[in-house]
Amino acid sequence: MIKKTHMYMAGVFLALFCACEEKEQTEPEIPPVEVSLTVSPQTLVFDENDATKNVITVNTNANWKAEVDNTALKIDKSEGTSGESRIQITDAPVGVTCKLTITTVPQNDEEVVSREVTISRAAPTIEPIERTIIYNNDFDKEVSSKISNRWPYLDEFDGWKNATGTGQGSETYEQKSVSVRNDWFSDYSPNADYKPYASGKNNLNFTRSGSYLAINGIRVGQERDFILQFGSSENKLFDYADLIVEVGNGSSWVQLDYTRALTRDWELTTCSFSLQNVAADGTLGIRFSTADGANLMRIDDVRLTDGDPSSQVIAFDNTVYPLPELPLYGSNDYVITHTGTLGGETVRNYTMLFDREKHAALWVAYPLHACYRGSSGRTEAWAADPLIDAAFQALLYGNPYCYYQDYSRGHQIPSGDRTINDELNAQTFYASNMTPQDGTFNGGIWESLESKVRNNLCNDTLYVVTGCYFGNGYTSTYDGNYHDSYDPNAKLCAVPTHYFKVILRTRSGNSGKHVGQCEASELKAIGFWLEHRSDYPEEFSTDYCQSVEYIEQQTGVTFFPSVPDEVKKQCAPTEWNL
Repeated sequence: MIKKTHMYMAGVFLALFCACEEKEQTEPEIPPVEVSLTVSPQTLVFDENDATKNVITVNTNANWKAEVDNTALKIDKSEGTSGESRIQITDAPVGVTCKLTITTVPQNDEEVVSREVTISRAAPTIEPIERTIIYNNDFDKEVSSKISNRWPYLDEFDGWKNATGTGQGSETYEQKSVSVRNDWFSDYSPNADYKPYASGKNNLNFTRSGSYLAINGIRVGQERDFILQFGSSENKLFDYADLIVEVGNGSSWVQLDYTRALTRDWELTTCSFSLQNVAADGTLGIRFSTADGANLMRIDDVRLTDGDPSSQVIAFDNTVYPLPELPLYGSNDYVITHTGTLGGETVRNYTMLFDREKHAALWVAYPLHACYRGSSGRTEAWAADPLIDAAFQALLYGNPYCYYQDYSRGHQIPSGDRTINDELNAQTFYASNMTPQDGTFNGGIWESLESKVRNNLCNDTLYVVTGCYFGNGYTSTYDGNYHDSYDPNAKLCAVPTHYFKVILRTRSGNSGKHVGQCEASELKAIGFWLEHRSDYPEEFSTDYCQSVEYIEQQTGVTFFPSVPDEVKKQCAPTEWNL
């Protein structure tokens, strides 16, 4: 009985052992699958003309996904399964290198494998456009050197005139306070786009606010589309408001917009523009000027070429406007105008209405601008006016009998308003420009007023009319006098009872517009009326300010006839530097 039980138990154990052994043999441990992933090519240059060259082939035994590092890189699929797949690159950004990353998607504990494809797209080849150089000047004909420890101004040194181009040869130049310097070279580490043009050597320095250079008479024919480029730098972070660039047609100037990096370094400065109308003589002018706040502005390598039609369209106003400073006068009035040379051009100096009986000008009208002022000083060139018969003029020249009895020789247009060169200054010493003026009045309040008028110079022009008035009971004095001795030809000259000035300018001072183009709100005017006597304080006071309209009423003269009446009613001394 016991033996049978033992035998039974042994059979059970054997059966269990066999069953376990059989189970281990039917469920063996499965090793992980080795993930493979290949992509081809690994570097691709996008070809916009052949789509077959923009394909990435993916071979893998796993699922996969694709990601781009730039949203401008476009692909037709971003995921796939095992086997061979193709990804079409449908677009790629120009000039940028992108990456396409393909990564396997793990199942269970599979290894993750990634591959990268570098994709680029070259910028299309653009053949450079051959431009016609109309005007080019690198200002380097001769190297500038200092004069008495300072750099020469443009009118003191011609070595900057180095113009070339199809339109050069008849151009003229005007300048104010622009010097030629051989320092701070434009080819010293210039910006990359300026580097091919930066000439170094000389450059032009605009020494202060109101400095300017005008290049007039560049021949452009019927060309209407232009590119103007030049190098510029400033002794601080560049400010567009500091440098004004204009083009002109001989009668008006229009300001240009330009582009430039806002640094203090030498940068290429560019403006593209088109003309709606060209000058009748087929010429164009370019003007550079500095505004308030400019700090040692410099330019170099001015180049004007033909261009493409631009959104910046310049429309010149070809209307011929009357000279703003001229009062109304009659056909029988004795009116003469003196001209002179400035920057190679003939310019008006002043116009006067001369009274042959009183031997004096009733008014002298003239433009006042920084271009008329310089360092020539007083010429003391006392002489008869060559445009008026000497018999009608006061004898105020020659030696020694060249004075009024008891009165100073009082300028109407001041010598100080014409100091750019000797020619223009000498014309202010003509006898026709003088009146007998009390010495204290002349050297005191009147001289103070002349100085205050000059404080109102602007980039536009200040227009001035100076005059004298002979009221009831005016007296006379002799000319040709010297210490109470007389020239045999001495004669009696009328002594004014009053003196006046009226002035006009744009409010902004930087409009680039002719007065005739301006609305009343864009202009301002004021007058000054002084009785001719000797008991004034030496310094001018705004107590003597009047409206232009008031002075018209006193004198019977119509001033600034092209200006709206509301402008001539103004009398606001606080709006002026007085």
